[in-house]
Amino acid sequence: MAISVLGQSTINSESKWRRQPVDNATMNQRAVELAEQYKQYAPIPRIALYDIGYPKDKAEFDELNGYAILLIAAWSQSPNELPLKRAYMTLSDGKTVELKGIKQISVKEESAASQVAKTFGQYRTDTLYLFPVFLRFQAGNLLIDFSQNRIGMKVASFDGNKPEGIGFLPETKPNPAKSIEKALQAFIKREYPGYVE
Repeated sequence: MAISVLGQSTINSESKWRRQPVDNATMNQRAVELAEQYKQYAPIPRIALYDIGYPKDKAEFDELNGYAILLIAAWSQSPNELPLKRAYMTLSDGKTVELKGIKQISVKEESAASQVAKTFGQYRTDTLYLFPVFLRFQAGNLLIDFSQNRIGMKVASFDGNKPEGIGFLPETKPNPAKSIEKALQAFIKREYPGYVE
């Protein structure tokens, strides 16, 4: 998670492993909890939360061509800052890897008086990206650019170590010629049911 305070500085919190699928209610609840936690900083210009859904085993890794799915939920006080312009990884060797967006949903908080709206703003965009699993095993930063006012906002940092929960996955890079549409839709339906048509 990254929160931009006063437009520049960022508050980071620890990432957590999850076992349940993610839907709109999940992200709404996380926002409610964080809005209460950070209300003393309100109004916060913008915030981004992320979640990565990984293949459950080697067979699914192969079906997904080495991809996981990255969800970035971004809030802003200004509707002009959304949707996000881009999401990308900057690696310790200086390389930049652009992430491909595959689904985007824009939501407006109904009540301007809610704590989420008062703390983070009424405007939110959730975007699903293809996330090559090998990137999680590299040292680098996950960054986003908003449509206006803020570029290079750090959402997460990775130290290059394999997390225990996904250490069994290979570091094979995706094959750009391979089609994964059917496997991808099944994966999203299971892991991100709130983002299926």
